[in-house]
Parts: sequence; C-alpha cells; structure tokens
Amino acid sequence: MRLFKYLTIFIVLFSLGFAKDGIVELEGYLNGRSSANFLKSTNNVKFVLPPGTRGKIQETKQFSSGNYGLKVAITSGPRKGEEAWVYYRTSDPDMKVYENEQAAQKDQETKDVANAKETKTIRETPAVRDPASEKPKEEKKPEPKKVEEKKPVITKKASDKLPKDDAEELVRKVQDANKTLANHGKPGGPCPECELAKVHSRDVGINEDTNPPTFTAKSSQDSGRIIPPTRTQNPFGIRPTRCGSGQGAIDYCTYEGDSQPGNFKFRNRGPNNIVSAGDANRSREWAFYHEGNARQDLGFAISDMPNGTISQTQETYMMVFPRKTIPNVRIEGDKQIVTLPTGETVTFDKNSKKVIGGVLSEDGAMTSGGKSLQPAKVSYHGNGVMVRVDTRGDEPRLKAANAVITKQGKTCTVPAKKLWPDRSEHSSAHFKYFSDSDFDAFLKSTCGFGL
Repeated sequence: MRLFKYLTIFIVLFSLGFAKDGIVELEGYLNGRSSANFLKSTNNVKFVLPPGTRGKIQETKQFSSGNYGLKVAITSGPRKGEEAWVYYRTSDPDMKVYENEQAAQKDQETKDVANAKETKTIRETPAVRDPASEKPKEEKKPEPKKVEEKKPVITKKASDKLPKDDAEELVRKVQDANKTLANHGKPGGPCPECELAKVHSRDVGINEDTNPPTFTAKSSQDSGRIIPPTRTQNPFGIRPTRCGSGQGAIDYCTYEGDSQPGNFKFRNRGPNNIVSAGDANRSREWAFYHEGNARQDLGFAISDMPNGTISQTQETYMMVFPRKTIPNVRIEGDKQIVTLPTGETVTFDKNSKKVIGGVLSEDGAMTSGGKSLQPAKVSYHGNGVMVRVDTRGDEPRLKAANAVITKQGKTCTVPAKKLWPDRSEHSSAHFKYFSDSDFDAFLKSTCGFGL
C-alpha cells in the first residue's frame, strides 16, 4: 500500500546520505502542494510559486518514474517562510538544485537530487492560475423583473361533490393505472424491458435477491496456524518500516520501535496467467498486516502494478472476520501457506506466488494498464465475513467511497468512512471496530447479518 511504500522510500533516501536544508531554485511557475501527491485530480495546490523562488529542501520522495517530490521551506519571494511540496522532473526540470548555499551562490547546479540542499525556479512555465492575482469580473446589475398580473383562480369547496359522470371517470382512470403498474415489465405488458426501481437507503445497499444462490464455502486446503492477537487496539500512528527477505522470497517488515515483524509481503512477477509478460515492473504484491499484534487492523492488501506507475496501480484492502489469529506464513515443500485472521488458509505456489488453493481465488489476470484498469479479480469463499475496499493509485481505506461487505453470498455496501472514520491526510487508517462484538452489532443493524 502507498501509505507504507512512501515511508520505506524515505528511509532508503536517508540511508543514502540525504541531508536536510538543501537548496532549490525554481525555473518556472510551479504548483506548491500541501502533500507529495502530484496527481492532477488531487485538490492539494496551496499556491503558485513564481520563477526565482528559492527554498531549502526538507524532505524528498523518489517515485518509480525516477522523478522526485521535494518538500521545501521557502526562503524568498512572496511565500517566504511557508512550506510546500514541488515536483522535480529529472528529464526536463523546472528548477535548479544545489548541494549547498555556496554552490547556489556560484550557480553550481547538481543532478544529485537526493543529496541536494537548495533549489530555485527560473523558467516561466505555466501552472494553475492564482485566483488572488486575477482581477474580479464586473458584476452585472440584475434587470428588474416584470410583474405579471395574476389571474384569479377559481377553487371548489371540499364539500362540493363531483358530478356522477366525472366520479365514474376518475375511478376508471385509477383502476387502469393500477392495472398498468401491475403489468409493468411483464411480457405483453407496458415497457416489457423495464423494471420498477427499488428504493434503497442512501448509505446502505443490501442485496435483496429473494432467491440468492446457494453458497458452499471452500475448505482450507492446508491447516491454519493459530497465533492469537496479544492486544485488541492498535495504539500506533504512522511508522516507518525496515524489511528483509526470508525463505521463499518473502519480505518481513518490522515497524520502527518493534522487535518483531508487523507485516510480511511477496510478489508474483510473472509471466503467468495472472501476471502477463510485458512491462518489467508488472507484478501483483500481497501484503499481510498485523502491526503490534493488535486485532484492530488485521488485514491484507493486494497491489496490482501494471507498469510501475502509481496512478495506474490498483490497490485493494481486505479484512476477514472473526479475527482469531494474526496472519502468518509457512513453507511446506512447493507450497506457501498463509493463515488468514479467521484461521482459514490460502495456499500459494512457492515459486510463482499464484493462489493454488484455500479460501481465496484469483479469478482472472490482473490489469495490464492503459485504459483497461480494473481492481484485483480476487474472491473470498470462506465461512466468515469479508470487507473490501478498492481504489487506484492511493490508500483505499482513506480514498475509496464505499466498502463492500460479503458473507456466504450476501452483500452489503456501506460508505467506507463508516469503517475507517479518520480519512485525514495523516491518518493511520485504523479500523473503527477493534472488537469483533462491536462490529457484529454494526453488521446486524446495518446489513441484516452478523459474524
């Protein structure tokens, strides 16, 4: 998930010798953003920085494209004293970067962005318009409205009776309307290809199929290993991680301040029927989280990366209930067996990282990018409840509009903010219900089924 990838990138840059207080000098008009998200659809532009603006580099983020996001403390110009993120394109930069103040004074530009200390803009390139610099349009005075003379309305008293012929005609029309409504959508009836819309709550959509398909849960191919959570609530905020590879090309990641790993992950790099050949960066990453061994945030993520571009990466986050164990993995021969929080298992091929058994199934190839972007075609077939959120190029727990909850063929859709209420920029994305009993009560009142 992006929330954790960015932290890992920061650590790598730091270990390479990145120093704060670097110098940048802008060459063109650039958008100053409140965060390191440079997607056009993101509404985070604080202001426009003019050419010649200088700033000291506070933080850098390198993206998979090789370009950088630079957090700068502005030291000159109309925005002096403020901070903002700017985008550095390595192939055609809109700014100069310097290793230090002395190099900036001598105009000794550097290409080593990770170790640069200062930047400045000089080229006049268009950015977004600055509303503060635009002249307000003259307001047109509204033309006076013409007052039309109202015609008198003749009304009947409630006690007035309809003539007999009119009353019979009214009854006939009501009967015809009821008949039309009853035959609506039926063969030979009016609009045979139409159907009457069902009324749903704005917040909750429940599957109202009167004849739902029969559900047969898939049994775990391999037995699970139960390691009960040691705490209920996750007390931690966003923390960087250190990752190292283990047996079976599995990465184990430890959160800062912890002595034991808090998540593990691995990738299917293809080529196979799930990850096709093509881009060298194409892969499907599985990540299983158990930070602090807390029940609250036990879940797993699927990141489908068709080409290494963040904006086209399909992000999926899933949770399964009840939460009996922290997720764990073991190797048996050519099998890689992951125990999910329910105690059910999913079995992967140790070498390809394809799903070959258990309560999860891969139902089709991952997206190949371009215009055919789709969420991961992965389904849960266990006996528990699954919660799923999907989004593109961002953290789904914070950016997805809705969460889909399923249990043995039943489906319920709720706003994602009801499950992850803190959707702020620096949210730790904690699940609202750290107790299974509380979540069970929510499900029964909202979806009509429980754990």
